[in-house]
Amino acid sequence: MKKRTVLHGTNSLVLLAVFLGILVFINLIAFRHKQLYDFTETGLYTLSPQTKKIVETLPRKVNMIAFFQTGSPEKSSFQDQMQALIESSEKLSISFIDPDKNPAITKKYGITTYGTIVLESGAKESKVKDPTEANLVNGILKVVKDQQKVIRFMEGHGEKRISDEENQGLSVVKEALEKDGFQVESFLPLQAGEVPADTKLLIIPGPEKPVAKEEQKIIEDYLNSGGSVLLLLDPQSKFGMEDLLKRWSIDIPDSFVIDPMSKLFGGDYAAPVVSQYIVHDITRDFVLPTIFPLLRMVKAGKVDGIKTTEFLQTGANSWGETNLVALNEGKSQFDEKSDFKGPVPVAVISTRETPIQDPKLNPDGDTKTSTTSKNTRQAQLVVIGDSDFVGNKYFNFSGNGDLFLNTTSFLAEEENLISIRPKERKNTPLSLTSTQGVFILMLGVLTPSLVVLMGIRTWWRRRSL
Repeated sequence: MKKRTVLHGTNSLVLLAVFLGILVFINLIAFRHKQLYDFTETGLYTLSPQTKKIVETLPRKVNMIAFFQTGSPEKSSFQDQMQALIESSEKLSISFIDPDKNPAITKKYGITTYGTIVLESGAKESKVKDPTEANLVNGILKVVKDQQKVIRFMEGHGEKRISDEENQGLSVVKEALEKDGFQVESFLPLQAGEVPADTKLLIIPGPEKPVAKEEQKIIEDYLNSGGSVLLLLDPQSKFGMEDLLKRWSIDIPDSFVIDPMSKLFGGDYAAPVVSQYIVHDITRDFVLPTIFPLLRMVKAGKVDGIKTTEFLQTGANSWGETNLVALNEGKSQFDEKSDFKGPVPVAVISTRETPIQDPKLNPDGDTKTSTTSKNTRQAQLVVIGDSDFVGNKYFNFSGNGDLFLNTTSFLAEEENLISIRPKERKNTPLSLTSTQGVFILMLGVLTPSLVVLMGIRTWWRRRSL
C-alpha cells in the first residue's frame, strides 16, 4: 500500500470521486433552480409581462396539443419558445402529436397543416396555426373566458373607423383588441337610441363634426349608469361636447402642444413625444415613449364628487400654444400671458361613483326607486388629446399601441391585460457597401488560401530534409 503507484492511483480515485460528487451536486442545484438566459436582441424567448400575468391568473386548466412531425426543426423551435410558458403555470400542459403517425386523432381535431396548436379548456376549444407567443395568448384567452366583453366604436361624426385599412383607419386597433379577447363593433347613437347594455367600453375616436345633444344625452346616460367611455380628441376639433366634459371635471382649451425636445427623437416640434407618466394602473411599469402626431391640452377641473387624474404629461420645455395663427405661420413662441407652460397634461381620467337604481315594492304595491351607498357602480371617462396616435400608421410606433391597449383594458376591467405586449422576432439584415462586400469576399478567399500555401510550404521543407 505504500508503493508509489498505489498512492498515486488512490489519489486519482479520490479526486475523481470528488469531481463526480461536485458534478452531481451542481446537477441537483440546476434541476431544482432552473434559470433560462435569453441572448436574442428582442428577448424572443422571454415571456412578456402581459403573458406572465395572464398565465399566472388562469382560472382553470388549459391543455395544449401540438401537431408537429417527430424530429422536425419546427417542433424543436416551438419547444424552445414554449418552455418558459409551460414552466410558468401548473395549469398549462402540453402534448405532441405526429399527424403522420396518428391520423385518427388528427382527423378528430380537423388538423390540415403541420404546426397547428389546439387549446382546450373545459368545453371550449381554439386552434392556432401560427404559434407565436401573441397568438397563443390570444387562444388561451378565448378558451378561458366564459364571455367576450364588447367594445363599441362610435361613428357618424367623422370618427376614424375600425373597418378602414388606410393609414388613418383603425383596422389594426380592431385586430389588436380581438387578439386580447374582446368583441369589437361599430355604433351609431341615433340609430340605436341607446348604448347597448352589453357594452363594456364605448370609444369615440376623433370626432370631426359636432355630436348632437340627443347623442350626448345617450352617451351621458350610459356614463351615469356606470359605463366607461374613451374619448380621443384632435386639436381644433369641432365636436361640441365641451359642456359634457366640464360636468365630468375635464377642461380642453383650444390649443396645440409644442415641444422643442421632440426634435431629439427625430420628430417635429408640433409632434410631442410623451415619456412622463403619472403613477396610475394604466401606466404602471410603462416606460416606452408615446409619439403623438398632433396633440392638444387636456386638464383636470374641479367638480364635487368626481375624482380626476392627469396621467400623461409632455416635457418641462413644452407649452400649450393658443396663438394658432402664429403656429400656422411657423412663428410659434411661448407667451407667458396666453400660453400654458409645461409640463402640459394631455390625458385625464375622470371617475365617479354612480348609484344603481333598483325598483322595490312599497307596502301599497307601488314601485319606487331605492339607492344605497353600497349599491353603486364606478363610471369612468378618459379623454386623450389626440386620435392619430392609434391610427394604422402610428399604432406600432414605440409605446403607442401598448398605451392605447392598456387604457382600454383598464376601462374594460381587464387588469391582467395591462402590460407590455409580446415581442415578435426582429428582422435585422446586415447592409454592406460594395467596397465592404468585396473586402469580405476577398478575406474569405485569401485566408484559407494562405493557410493552404503555408501547409504546402511546410510539407515541402520537411520532405527535403
